[in-house]
Amino acid sequence: MKQALGNFAIKHPRLVIPAGFLAGLIVGSGARAWMRWISTDPEFTWGGTLGIVIGFAIFGAVQGAVYLVRSKERRRWVIILARILGTVFSLQLFVAAGAIMFPTVFLLSLAIWRKSWIKLARIFLAALGGLIWVLIIKTQILDYYDWNIATIGRILLFGLIYASIIWALKSTVSPHAVKSEPNGIIGTAVYPKPASESAAY
Repeated sequence: MKQALGNFAIKHPRLVIPAGFLAGLIVGSGARAWMRWISTDPEFTWGGTLGIVIGFAIFGAVQGAVYLVRSKERRRWVIILARILGTVFSLQLFVAAGAIMFPTVFLLSLAIWRKSWIKLARIFLAALGGLIWVLIIKTQILDYYDWNIATIGRILLFGLIYASIIWALKSTVSPHAVKSEPNGIIGTAVYPKPASESAAY
């Protein structure tokens, strides 16, 4: 999967951001459907729906841009700037009703993608994020619905939305290592052979 994405970015760089935008549209539509599905008093407005879906689409496009920058760029300040923008444009997912998602996404993103951190700290963050996720399921779903196929579907869709956001945040959250190899390959992109260097930030 990782290699396939790398090859796609190299061969079709102009499609990375539109692909992220499209993926965001799909996940945003799923998020809106989930909100409707768990509501005991559902309300539908085009303004609210478009705000959610477009917000996710922008998030996906920006994360695609961060991935593209990291796959091709070696200047540290450019990569840091891209990651800052990736962080800023992810925050708009966590306003209003989306605020309940923030603790779990934040904690699990760090636990999964900050692989340079000590293992015990990552396990603690993952456990805390998972606990919060379980509490949200309890208060937002199980307190209102009995156990049945529909309830299981609500939980699975909820988890899929979370997983999609956390996966998309990899380029923004994970440390960036710049390493030169004999064949001049850095990350997923091929460059002229640079001077030997190694950094993570």
